[in-house]
Amino acid sequence: MDKQKKNILLIICDQLSAQALPAWGNSFAKTPNINSIVESGVRFNNTFTTCPLCQPARASFWTGLYPHQTGVMSNGRQHYVPNLSETIPTLGETFAAGGYKTVHFGKQHDAGSLRGFDLAPITEREIKNVSAVFPINYDSREDLNTSEQTIKFLNNYSDKAPYFTVADMNNPHDICNWIGKFQHNNKLVKTDCELPPLPKNLYRDDKDFKKLPLPIQYICCAHTRQAQIAEWDEEKIRYYLLAYHHYLTRVDDEIGKILTAVRQRYDKNNTLIVLMADHGDSMCGRWMATKHTSFYDETVRVPFVFSGPEIYGKNRSVKGLVSLLDLFPTLCDYAGIKSNIQTEGKSLMPWLAYKSTDFPHKFVVSQWHTEWGFTIEPGRMIRTEKYKYTHYLEENGEELYNLVTDPGELKNLADNPDYESVLKEHRNFLENYVSATKDPYFNLEWNAEKRWRKHKPGYRNHRGTAAPQQ
Repeated sequence: MDKQKKNILLIICDQLSAQALPAWGNSFAKTPNINSIVESGVRFNNTFTTCPLCQPARASFWTGLYPHQTGVMSNGRQHYVPNLSETIPTLGETFAAGGYKTVHFGKQHDAGSLRGFDLAPITEREIKNVSAVFPINYDSREDLNTSEQTIKFLNNYSDKAPYFTVADMNNPHDICNWIGKFQHNNKLVKTDCELPPLPKNLYRDDKDFKKLPLPIQYICCAHTRQAQIAEWDEEKIRYYLLAYHHYLTRVDDEIGKILTAVRQRYDKNNTLIVLMADHGDSMCGRWMATKHTSFYDETVRVPFVFSGPEIYGKNRSVKGLVSLLDLFPTLCDYAGIKSNIQTEGKSLMPWLAYKSTDFPHKFVVSQWHTEWGFTIEPGRMIRTEKYKYTHYLEENGEELYNLVTDPGELKNLADNPDYESVLKEHRNFLENYVSATKDPYFNLEWNAEKRWRKHKPGYRNHRGTAAPQQ
């Protein structure tokens, strides 16, 4: 193998919020294998996805472009999603052209943005003795196959070319199946296991709901899963979190098997390991489940960890703002691949090599359009060091949070005169971003049926239907 080039193992988890992990302050999580990556490398504490939804986020980080630039703005169904244009370069193509063996195992959901990788078939493995407390879906069964295929590759690969291997895991996404199993009046299957504590930001004063953008006031109407949690009590909230941590532990176990295979290779010291997620999970903050429409930190802030040769320091954290757009230029820079490809990201190598302590970005952006097309709620997030600003097209709804005094994002300050200058500054950031990236945001249209705007504000006041999942 070319000693000048390092192998790269990229491990991706689906729906993994940064705050679900011990390194981000979660004392309940049991993730020894993910912890080992964190403890041996550098983590970017404030990394944000470009969209809290699978397919748009993935097409974005595989290309280094925003969803409006890739054209992949939803998960499909009623909302048309084009396959990624052949004119847009991908990370897989770039590394294949740079002399790497590029191979991908596991979840795809990429709208063609995995072009350039050899894609392994997705199959399921049988899981025996499944607990009724934690039912499983294809997510967990596919993860077993993903780890097996990745390990087989690592055990057998001996070509001269360095490898760029992706282990693309589903979990903890199986929480979406769990909430479906126990929706409405279905009784929980209980356990003697210790239950996680309730989130500190579980409750939001009903009077504050009228200050929120309508897509957030009525997020319970936007998806059946959000409507389901509206009727829960605190015990069900804690069981949701218990299940989420269970599926997280499942994927951590599979990651451990893959790490063992890497560490048994002759070139283990010549391999960069990267851990990340496409987006997070609401984790019941503000009485929300899974992810949909909102830009709260639980859903948009994700783990982003680098461990391996030429990465300076162990268990080191970088607090500056980072976007998953930075994956593409960072890996190219690390691998010494020279490219004229234009991305919206920035190489993080100066921070990984500890040659810079400045913030990588003054602000980062996330987008929302729709999941399946049943409600269309275009929105944008501007995240700065101390503040978060969101804007939704429906009635020009805005949020502004002081993340220093209100890390739980419970008090919307958009109408507070004391923050008028901060609000104006962040509006300007949004306008500058829209202009710089040619985002058609302000020309888009929203669409939400009137029946989903009728009940008294407050998720627990939900009545009637919600946007159908299918």
